[in-house]
Amino acid sequence: MRLFQRKGETQDHTYDGQQPAMKSSICTGETVAGFLDDGGKFQEVMLIAQESDLELFCRKYGVEKEKIRHIF
Repeated sequence: MRLFQRKGETQDHTYDGQQPAMKSSICTGETVAGFLDDGGKFQEVMLIAQESDLELFCRKYGVEKEKIRHIF
């Protein structure tokens, strides 16, 4: 993993065996995007505050919106 990136570069993330997911807090409504492994462990990657954040997550990690699982 690189510590510094140029603007516009995508971060390399291999999520073999992991499913893209969004996790929302029932209390606060805060939503984070990340990856869910086969054992059910969720790894947070980025905060989703608005639709453009979700679009960035999809572009950055090559994920389609329709394939993102929503968990609470």
